[in-house]
Order: sequence, then C-alpha cells, then structure tokens
Amino acid sequence: MEVFGLVLTYNHLLLTIPSIALAGFVMLGLDPFRLRDFEVRALALIGGVGPLIPMLVFANACFHGQCTGMVPIFTLKVGESTVALALQMDPLAALVGLTVCVIGAAVILFSVAYMQGTALPDLRRFFALMHLFLAGMLTMVLAGDSIVLFLGWELMGLCSYLLIAYNTTSAEAIRAGRKAFIMTRVADAFLLAALLLLFLEANSVRLDHLIPAGVAAQDGMRPIIAALLLGGAIGKSAQVPMHTWLPSAMAGPTPVSALLHSATMVAAGAVLLMRFSPIIQAEPVVMAVGAGLGALTAIFGAAAALFQQDIKRLLAYSSISQIGYMMLAIGVGAPEAAAAHFVVHAIFKSLLFLSAGHITHHSPRGTDIMAMRGASQRNPLAFLAFSAGAASLAGLPVITAGWWSKEAILGAVWGAEGALWTVAVLAAVLTAAYATRAVLIAAMPDRDKADAHDDSHDTGYTLVPLAFLGFGALLAGGLVEPIMHLLGAEVPHAPMFTILVASAAPLVGVAIAFALAYVPALANGLQRARDIARSTRRRPRKQEKPASFWVRIALAFSRGLRIDTLYQIIFVWPFVKLVRWLNGYGRGVADPVGSLPAMAALRLQRAITAPFAPDWIDRTWTAFGGRILALWAALRRLQTGRARDHGLYMAAGTAGLLLLAWGLTWH
Repeated sequence: MEVFGLVLTYNHLLLTIPSIALAGFVMLGLDPFRLRDFEVRALALIGGVGPLIPMLVFANACFHGQCTGMVPIFTLKVGESTVALALQMDPLAALVGLTVCVIGAAVILFSVAYMQGTALPDLRRFFALMHLFLAGMLTMVLAGDSIVLFLGWELMGLCSYLLIAYNTTSAEAIRAGRKAFIMTRVADAFLLAALLLLFLEANSVRLDHLIPAGVAAQDGMRPIIAALLLGGAIGKSAQVPMHTWLPSAMAGPTPVSALLHSATMVAAGAVLLMRFSPIIQAEPVVMAVGAGLGALTAIFGAAAALFQQDIKRLLAYSSISQIGYMMLAIGVGAPEAAAAHFVVHAIFKSLLFLSAGHITHHSPRGTDIMAMRGASQRNPLAFLAFSAGAASLAGLPVITAGWWSKEAILGAVWGAEGALWTVAVLAAVLTAAYATRAVLIAAMPDRDKADAHDDSHDTGYTLVPLAFLGFGALLAGGLVEPIMHLLGAEVPHAPMFTILVASAAPLVGVAIAFALAYVPALANGLQRARDIARSTRRRPRKQEKPASFWVRIALAFSRGLRIDTLYQIIFVWPFVKLVRWLNGYGRGVADPVGSLPAMAALRLQRAITAPFAPDWIDRTWTAFGGRILALWAALRRLQTGRARDHGLYMAAGTAGLLLLAWGLTWH
C-alpha cells in the first residue's frame, strides 16, 4: 500500500491502533471546526471505539499463531548511533491491547451519556484527555523498544494528573492530581534508570535485545536492574508503600476512575513486570520481595476497603488489593496467571466503577456508600450489574470469572510458598466481605425520602456497556485457561483440599458481611467507627475516642492506617519548610544558590579594594566632579522656559558679543 509516497506494509498498520485515539485527541483538543455538543460526542465515540477494530484484526491473527512480532517503524540517526523505533505484536501485546481497547470503548460509550449537561469546553477537554490516555496506554502496550514504551508510560502519567484534576474548581481534585503526579514520577525515575542500565548492557533500545541482555548481565548489575523495574511497577500500580495516591485519585469523574485507576493505568506496573519477567525471575531475592509486597498489599487493601464509607474509595482500595494478587503471581514465577487476572479484573472493576457511578450520579449524598441504598428498587439494571461485578470481585466459586483467575494465582502461590498462600486466602475472605457489604447496602430500601434521587436516566449508552461487562464478569472465567495457554503456560493444579479451602474463603467473607450488617453489636461498633472517621478529621477529643479495640481497628483501617499522615511528616512538611526558608521566610535566605555567592563576592571585592581607595587622585577628581555638578545645577536654573527671560538672555549675549568685537578691533 502506498500513501503519500510511503510504502506501507501490513505490519505498519499497527500504527493505526494508537493513532486513531491520538487523532481524536488532536481533533477535540484543537477543535478547528468549532464542534457542537453532538459532534463532540460523535467524535468521542469514533476515537474511543475506533482502535478496537484494527486491534481485533491483529489480535485474532495472533491468537491463531500468526503474531507479527517486532515491527520496525522508523530509524533515528544521532551521530554515529542508530535508534530503531518499533512496535510489536506478540501474545502479551495482543492480550493486553485487546483488553485496553474493549474496556476503553465501553467506558467512553458510557461517558457519552454520563457527561450529559457538561459545558462544551469541559466536555471537549474531558474526551480529548481520555483519548490521549487511551493512545498512551496502547503505545506502551504495543511498544517494541524502550523509547516508545517510556513515551506511552509518561503519557499515561500526564493524563492521570490532568483527568484526576479535571474539576479545576475543586481544591481537593487539584491536590489529588498533584499528589498522583508526584508519586508516580518517583516510579518513572526508577523505570527510566532501569531502561538506561539495560541500554548500557545491550547497546540497543529494542526490547528483544534489552531483555536477554538484562538476563545475561553481570551479577552485580542484574539485581539493580530488577529492583528498579520492581520499584517502577510498585509506584505505578499503587502497591504498598507507594499506594496512597490512588484513594485520593477518586476525586476525578467516575469514567476516569473506571479507565485509568481500575482497568488499565494502575495495572500498567503489573504489565511492565510481565513484559520483563525473565529479568525478574533471574533474581530470586527481587522475586521474593515482589511476592511479599504483593501479598501484603492484597490483604492491606482488602482490610482498608472493608471499612470505607465512600464507594469510590472502597473500589480504589479494592484495585490496590487485586493488583497485589497480580504482583504476588509474578513474584512466584507465574506471570501468565497474573495476565489472566489482569483481563478478568479489568472487566469486573470497570463494571463496578461504572455501575456505582450510575447509581450515585444524581444523589445529594455524592459518593457516600449510603447513596447506594435503594438502588435495587430505583435502578434494578444497574444494581444487577453492580452485583455481578461484586460477585466476580468476591470470587464466588465456579459461577464468576474472578474465581477462576484467583484460583490460578492461588494454585501457583501454593506451589511456591505456603505462608503467602495463607495470606492470599485471608485477603480473599476480606474481599468477599467488603464486596458483599456494598451489595447489601444497595439492596436496602432508602427510607430517607428527602435524599431520594432519580435514576431514571438510563440510555443505551449506559446500559449496553453495563450489560456487556456484566456478562463478562460472570462468563469470562472460561478465558483463563486459553489465556495461559496463549502465553505458554498451564493452569496450576493445587491439591484438592487447597481448592476447597480457597473456594470456601469467599463464602466465609459473605457470612462476615452479613454479620457486620445484621448483628447489632458488630453493626453498632462499625457504625461508631465510621461516625468518628467522618466527624473528626481534626484530632479527636477525649470523649470522641473509640471505646473498644475493634472500633479502634475499624477506625484505623478506614483511615488507611494513617500512612498518608506519616508521609506528610517525613517528606512533605520538611520539604515545604525548606522551600519556605529558601524563599526568605522565617529568617531564611532567599535564593541562597544565587544570593550567597553574590554576597561573598561583594565582600571579597571590598576587602581587596578598600585599602587602596580612595587615594589623592580619586579625591581630586571627586571634588572636581562635585563642583561641576553644582555649577551645572546653577546653570539649569537659568532655563525658566519664559520667552521674556530668553529674550533678555539673547540681548545680553548680543551686547556681550558686540563689546567683545569692539575690544578686539580697538587700537
């Protein structure tokens, strides 16, 4: 195919996958045609659904054993160095790329109706940034070299900041966007350092050269590269201890949370480790650290989600926990199981965000979990969709996709480390508890008629994606085994008793949720902890302290163990104080880097020149200059600006000249 004089092969059509979304960003961002509301939504649909079409073609070919592999795009020559930029279509790229395209299309289709009533400039900005994010994620997934990969990685970080802070009139949203941007930049620094070290090892930017070079690196270099890759993934995927930005990121609109912080961007760290898994697996210590942090994150996120009063923060901690499962699987040497859970998690978590946002969209309570009450009567379709997503998240045995993908991870973990398996099963119990609790609240009647809100705004744009994702949350379990086969692995087969225990874990969690909802002592204690957390953002007074140990536990986890406060004390406050001191506050020196050397130079100059100045020549010239200036000031008084004064001066001057002439001619 020849276009504008360039010969394009079938492989070059890979460029169309991210390019369609990128074109949507350009059109909506620049808006050269002064698009109206309907046209903006139509263009948003085209840019959101468009990448799915070529992705289906390439993924279908790849799933049938015809992956195109590495596809060179163009070559950059910098001096004597040559950098070959490339995309690739291998099984992992096909699987993750197709997942991103499907979820992106569903979320943008939902957003067309969800953003109804938004001002036209804000609507254009929203969809433009959503398209840019989609282009960035697809670029990162399809990257065949480290430069393209890092470009897509950074685009996601930029869009994350801009979309979380989408509501520019909200100070909370702006703070949340800034927080996400800064913390994920730390992860970016780790990744960049790892890629640079890999480049030094391979003298190439191509991933098919970098990964083998990383595996073959010297024993002193390979652990550093693996640890840096793990650090980049931990920060991007909001894993302990770099998880605190994700709950705050829920300040963005619901579709932003569904796309960026559940299905795609937050899981990008796990995808990164799947891509570089040979390097990780070559370092047992790094694997052990990754598995341990994954297990810790899984149980911490589940425990924190159990006590959240905001439905979006509950789902945020849920995402932290579920990605912990993926990191755990990668850490025990089963990245294929992590990839299967990535696909299933993308389906049910985006479904949960979209259905919860649909239910609470017009509620005066905002995103408080109590805004979910009465959903089963007001909006049964959205309630059913949310219940399907919650069942898959809980991992109800056999009937949900989440059970199949979690079983694959638990089977792999059992074969590697029994202690981590126990932690993962306990996390599964807590997961089922908080997922069931949210469904029970949504099923309760809303007795407060004053706060009732209308959910009768169902349209095809919202119901179609909810129905599609709802069926996927229940039926996608059949994809787990084919996905693992596609990636060259078999589903782990654990002993029967471990399967029975893991299958019973969600049922135990369901029982805990019913107990917390309907046993008066437990329900009252939990409600007291929530009331304290809601009413005492400042330091609690003595009479507001919880009365029992379990209330203290609930209160601590509802606040995320105050890890955010710890970071404020260790990092933020000292940095702010240093910056204020450097700006001259509190007896500080403003701009010491610039001012202190200048002050030192002036003092040195005075110390050298003072003994020699002023000498008698300087004093003479200074006195002469002073007299000249005094004379000049006196002469300036003659310039009055009046015509008669000037006439008088002219007459006096003429008389003086005549006298001078007479004197010169007198004999």
